[in-house]
Amino acid sequence: MHTQDEPIKEINAKIKTLWKSVIIFGLFTIVGIFAGNVILILIGLLFVIGGVWGIGKFRKMLQNQLTDYRPGKGFSFFRKTGEQKLTYITYAQYGLAGLILVCVLFNINAFYAISFGITVILVLQFTFKRRISLHTQIDDASLFELEEIGIITSKDIVHALYKDFESWAEVQPGDKVFLVKQDALVCIVMNENLKAVRREWQLREIKKLGLLGSGNDGQGLLLFLGTSQDEVIRLKMKGSSFQDSPEQFMTYFLQALDKAHLSTQVDIVKNNRDGRYLQTAENPNMSTPPSHPTNNRNLDIEVTDETASTKMERSSGNGGRILDL
Repeated sequence: MHTQDEPIKEINAKIKTLWKSVIIFGLFTIVGIFAGNVILILIGLLFVIGGVWGIGKFRKMLQNQLTDYRPGKGFSFFRKTGEQKLTYITYAQYGLAGLILVCVLFNINAFYAISFGITVILVLQFTFKRRISLHTQIDDASLFELEEIGIITSKDIVHALYKDFESWAEVQPGDKVFLVKQDALVCIVMNENLKAVRREWQLREIKKLGLLGSGNDGQGLLLFLGTSQDEVIRLKMKGSSFQDSPEQFMTYFLQALDKAHLSTQVDIVKNNRDGRYLQTAENPNMSTPPSHPTNNRNLDIEVTDETASTKMERSSGNGGRILDL
């Protein structure tokens, strides 16, 4: 699968970019010290510290050192409502405008600051804000379409949907569909010849979580999952559809993940007290989810088993498996 190494390449590219930024702003800091320019020193140190922190974070991602997931903790931006996200982005735009003004007033690489700052402000306004505003959690038309294609059954409860494309007529190899069901995260990866591979992870199995911006101008997302079976899954959302917001999808995913983990904790306490054994996703005797039927729209959905998935898997340094989608 051609997407196999994309997450690694993107993270390495981010690390290289951050190293360049650290060097450039480190030089700004040195110049500011010799010139006695406090503003230049503060701006330089701010970016140097941020760059070093980012490099450390990305390196941990490469080493699959994911943070243990705690219900309701972390990922504060993605836990906000759509309106709160829009307000947050607006403040970020004001902050960028202020930074541009400071760079112009003190002649700190003014041309670069203006061109880069205005580009980011426009991307935030016409990409992030637009798709957050237009994103629909799930509607009856989408549910009917997913059922007709064969991705879900009539018994499934879908809480959120994300697609890399705006319509099924525009599907390209490597595009993905993500679903948050009542108890699982589902990923459909489009392959050649209108075929697709389906993977599903029980929410209770997801023990670690990581998120990184991805693609041009950070319009996409890299989602890292660590499961109770010592498997690391790296999922890429392209963020190329104005109708599907990765930011909003993650909000609903985190809500479902919180609910699954909290209910697991309650069940463990209850069953320990009553002396009964709780059958969770960690129980090897747990029944596997039912296969979804093929469909009548020339899209062949295959439920991926262990044998079929090996072409996308690699062994990790910790003895677990790595799955890139």
